[in-house]
Amino acid sequence: MSISLKEGCPSRRADVWLRQAGEENALYDPRTGSLHLLNHTAFAIWDLCDGQTRPEEMIEAICQLSGHHRDVVAEDVERILGGFDKENLLDWMS
Repeated sequence: MSISLKEGCPSRRADVWLRQAGEENALYDPRTGSLHLLNHTAFAIWDLCDGQTRPEEMIEAICQLSGHHRDVVAEDVERILGGFDKENLLDWMS
């Protein structure tokens, strides 16, 4: 997935469960029985998948919070959203 090719805002699929235990974050997809462990960056991006935030806005927000270079953050956002999308964990809102 290329951020520039995806239209709209990513939204967490309503039936995907988020479970947190201490420092660990995991998504469970009841459709497939898949479990996805999230690092801090992936968790932050998952949290921003609210159906109202565009990928470009996610990049800006994470840059401001982390102080990391935009190119690095853009690569992370694209890779992680691409992974969520590939696993069908997202719906895309116009």
